[in-house]
Amino acid sequence: MAMNGTTNGSTNGTTNGTTTNGTTTNGTTNGTTTNGATNGHLNGTSNGHVGEETPATKVANGQTPGNWVPCAEKPAYSRRKIRIACVGAGYSGLTLAHKIDHELKLNDVTDLVIYEKNSAVGGTWFENTYPGVACDIPSHAYGFLFEPNPNWSKFFSPGAEINEYIQRTAKKWNLERNIEFNSRVKETVWDDESGKWKIQVDQDGTLKHDEADILVNATGFLNKTNWPVIEGLADFKGKLVHTSKWDNEYDWTNKSVAVIGNGSSGIQCVTAMQPKVKKLVNFVRNPTWVSVNFCFDKTPDGLNFEYTEEQKNEFSSDPKAHFKHRRELEASVNGFFYGMYKDHPMQQGLKALCRQQMEERVQGIKDPEVVSRILDLDFNPGCRRLTPGEGYLEAFANDNAVMSFKPIERITEDGIRTVDGQEHKFDMIVCATGFDTTFIPSWDLVGRNGARLDERWKINPEAFFSVQVDTMPNYFVFNGPNPAVSHGSVLTQISWTCDYLLRWAKKIATEDIKSIDVKREAVDDYNVYAQEFLKRMVWSDGCHSWYKNGKGSGHVTGVYPGTILHLKDCLENIGGEHFNIDYRSKNRFHFLGNGESLHDKSGAGDLAYYMDTMNI
Repeated sequence: MAMNGTTNGSTNGTTNGTTTNGTTTNGTTNGTTTNGATNGHLNGTSNGHVGEETPATKVANGQTPGNWVPCAEKPAYSRRKIRIACVGAGYSGLTLAHKIDHELKLNDVTDLVIYEKNSAVGGTWFENTYPGVACDIPSHAYGFLFEPNPNWSKFFSPGAEINEYIQRTAKKWNLERNIEFNSRVKETVWDDESGKWKIQVDQDGTLKHDEADILVNATGFLNKTNWPVIEGLADFKGKLVHTSKWDNEYDWTNKSVAVIGNGSSGIQCVTAMQPKVKKLVNFVRNPTWVSVNFCFDKTPDGLNFEYTEEQKNEFSSDPKAHFKHRRELEASVNGFFYGMYKDHPMQQGLKALCRQQMEERVQGIKDPEVVSRILDLDFNPGCRRLTPGEGYLEAFANDNAVMSFKPIERITEDGIRTVDGQEHKFDMIVCATGFDTTFIPSWDLVGRNGARLDERWKINPEAFFSVQVDTMPNYFVFNGPNPAVSHGSVLTQISWTCDYLLRWAKKIATEDIKSIDVKREAVDDYNVYAQEFLKRMVWSDGCHSWYKNGKGSGHVTGVYPGTILHLKDCLENIGGEHFNIDYRSKNRFHFLGNGESLHDKSGAGDLAYYMDTMNI
């Protein structure tokens, strides 16, 4: 802002290199002015058009200035068809397909293709088939918003049932028509000249070339298997598996089994496998909170339970009763945010309940040193992702199960050797070590001017409201860095992200836009806010967690800085001022076309349609 002076190099009437017939009065600035001129015409002064014909005047006089284009022979806001390429056919990709095909009915302006590396839809629920795999969010709060399921078998459903539900829904709504299966995206490169993503896809050994106006990453962030870095891992002669790549042909019953890790998959594996194996040792680096169930107050005794046939019949026959149940659970899940807010009464209450439950569940464990380590927690519940784990701690009260805090020195041909020199022999080693949580795509992604995320996101990935990132034009991510995944309804925020993405798609299609690219300063400002706010949350406590990309402290990258309703408000109100916008022509208003509205229809349309909504 310039007040009573000059800016941008203007002195005594010179602004932006143009001299104005004498001296400036009360100042001129290329922005906001007080008592002066701003980017326009005042007292004959303007940026670049002093005493000259404006471009508009030149057009009126039959000339063609640099921003001249002929009028497009179509009504204003006519949409051109754009191609959207989506990577991944799990919950996110299928929700996008449903939005386009059914909810928003955008098939006339969008050409959608979904590349899925697997042979079927389902994403993580198709891939993860390890013993005990289940969702720890209530079933009726973990389904497609457009396809409520009254027949969930349990309050917390097993993974196979979720996968079957996803596949059934995709078939019912014909969402697979947009999907190309067994298609692994290898490379996506942004081409500035054409304003398109150039895409290479491996389809069963054949390389397909494609291009799209918009690229969507719907692969999820818990997608790339993270094998542990342990010396000798490849030397083991027994059965070596990762929970995300389970071998269902292998019979592990009555075997000696090692499970490395005590995150969600490790806890579920141990609980399911312990009753059926000869010996089980769970190797863990650090203790973790084994929490009460999510929405525990909505279940009998706080535990998982099976819905009765009577309950399922009621949900099927009375959609209002089913909706009431879903709404109640949705509110409870969304309110979990306050259990993560340091010193909030809900956070203090959650900590007390978890501590009490853990103390009760370790009573059968015979080794007092193990019990002491399990309960030696110097961070709040939720610093690491909470895992309820019914039956997990109780498993170690059995003679065939041991929890070991001894660090692993190396893997041997026969098993695992710990740093104390002791070797444990196993038939099977299960790596429950999670996923690569850097948010780096699994393919080669190259943006504007050769920009890449593989180095930039290696330590502290940053995005804009977890959906976009600068230097990657027309690129959208479901659950990118700092996603709302640990304190709110995941399927609901996926739906809101679709709405946001498709609002941009419609704008690109109607306003003759080549590309949108979020400004770096907007990304920086947002992430500064995010990290300052996240200091208030337990996720910033001192514990090693994928919320901090495996670090013990510092930058939190795994959770959203606010409630899920906060995210909704933001996605609905983000403005175009935070973006660099490039157009397909030399004039940003080329899309205004032939001077007609789509309603006009050359005079044959309903020319007073807007009165239909007026009160009489």
